[in-house]
Amino acid sequence: MIRKLTILIVFIGISLSNFAQDDTPKQRNWTLNGYVKYMQTISFQEIDKDWVTDNVLHNRLNFNWNINSSFTFNAQMRNRIFYGETVTSFPQYPEIVNQETGYFDLAFIVFEGKSIFMQSTFDRFYLDYNIKDVQITIGRQRINWGQTFVWNPNDLFNSYNFFDFDYEEKPGSDAVRIQYYPSYSSKVDLVVKVDNESKVTAAGLYRFNNWGSDIQVLAGYYAETDYVLGAGFTGSLFKGGLRGEVSYFHPKDSFSDTTGTLVISLGYDYTFKNSFMIQFEGLYNGYGEQSGNFNMLDFYFMQLSPQNLSLTEFSFMGQISYPFTPLFNGTFSTMYSPNDKSLYLGPSLNYSLKENFELSFFTQYFTSKTPVEMGGKGAFLYWRIKWSF
Repeated sequence: MIRKLTILIVFIGISLSNFAQDDTPKQRNWTLNGYVKYMQTISFQEIDKDWVTDNVLHNRLNFNWNINSSFTFNAQMRNRIFYGETVTSFPQYPEIVNQETGYFDLAFIVFEGKSIFMQSTFDRFYLDYNIKDVQITIGRQRINWGQTFVWNPNDLFNSYNFFDFDYEEKPGSDAVRIQYYPSYSSKVDLVVKVDNESKVTAAGLYRFNNWGSDIQVLAGYYAETDYVLGAGFTGSLFKGGLRGEVSYFHPKDSFSDTTGTLVISLGYDYTFKNSFMIQFEGLYNGYGEQSGNFNMLDFYFMQLSPQNLSLTEFSFMGQISYPFTPLFNGTFSTMYSPNDKSLYLGPSLNYSLKENFELSFFTQYFTSKTPVEMGGKGAFLYWRIKWSF
């Protein structure tokens, strides 16, 4: 499938380039960049109990081809080698990592052994067409309708996990997207997506600027199960950033006999003159549990969607960050849910060793009233080195 898609899009691109040649002198019309990362993880439930050590060698390749003044082809690929104790003790791990959420199966296991495997996937693979005020994109792409930082009820197409910090690019969707720009501050966005279960999500968004804020309204059909209405904004308050999103989902079956569900996020961030930043965000999830026991693994590895942004009804996040020097930055984040009394603490440090070369340390600690043997507590410690090219 990957080979057929590549040949088809390359053939289309070469054909189109023959019809629209630029008058400027010929120069290289493509770019290739990416990075190589090594990350080690140490995880445990209690510090004086068993520790589990795992490793990931991660390479990313970003290819962009400006076919002509109207057409662009983009392909981006993740290649990861996993090895360590989890791979050895959990035979289903490769299958879980290789799960495909898009309509096209662009993920595959390159090789697999008892304690090691390599997985590759195309998370961007699209053809982009621009003409005047219209942009049409076909293929696997990132569609970002979110306004807040952690939880995005408006992001109908590719929700992402706040705890997956090692995936900066975030997931994409197999979709057809048409964007129209009536003015410099407004946009009409129409998207149709198909997932790995052949379920369709189709929605439209209108974004504009008024009252000193960027405002958006949306409506659509989500995963063939619900109709959705939503709105979001990004503005300012007390010289800081104020952001919010709301989505209302109503089941399409028995439309008149059922009630809908609200998902709302609201956030605020402020940066001081010395570059010290504070950030707060809250979530109300009408689909979440009002009470229950916290389970770290269910929470950490949950499959996110705009209807499943958290396990509980209410969640709150706070974060501070400060650049100690232009090359050395520190961040501390915390998250709390009153429904299951769970608490997350996440300090991190990042240091730029030299140009395109950085060293990072991350800690993710979870605790709750739930007993440790039921998954109520645990920690992940990471260190990572990254070279970009």
